Amino acid sequence: MSATVTSGIITAKLGMASAEEIRSAFIENNQAVTWLAEFLTADQMIASACVIDACTLTEREYEIGQEWFWSWPREATIHSALDIQRSRIAQLSPAYDRVDCIHGHLAPLSQEMIEFVASESDAIRHQLDVLCRFVLILCGVEQRSLSEAALLLGISTHAVEVAYCAAIEWLEVIRCYAILESGGCVSMAN
Repeated sequence: MSATVTSGIITAKLGMASAEEIRSAFIENNQAVTWLAEFLTADQMIASACVIDACTLTEREYEIGQEWFWSWPREATIHSALDIQRSRIAQLSPAYDRVDCIHGHLAPLSQEMIEFVASESDAIRHQLDVLCRFVLILCGVEQRSLSEAALLLGISTHAVEVAYCAAIEWLEVIRCYAILESGGCVSMAN
């Protein structure tokens, strides 16, 4: 079953989404996919190119369901950004393969932490390397398994696990700094 977007309303028709319907989904989700591309690439111009590329790649007809229709712009944007960053991820992964993860269980991010990532994305983007950013999105936000993320990224599951550990540790540090900067904590070292 296909999804057609008309002022945010999905209607069913003939099992196919046209190129125009796909473009409409990108337009309606432009802010979200642009943020995603900027977070993953850490470059506004490259991010814009990723979004355009992702939309262009989807301009043929697809047989899709309603849930998939809304996730496709995000999925295509991730793949476009990955195409650009794949060699850098491959360069970084051996460093992560040599380290052990100190966290025991790595769960996806809570809704509160996802909102924190969105609100503090500039600080997070500047602290995390590209591999950690991708793993944070794939495992933390998109809730993919470590092995699924590893397959998509073309690296070992261990490297994904360690990168996710590193990303979570940095999130905790950045969150502490954000709390301190907001005056939410008083120093005990007066």
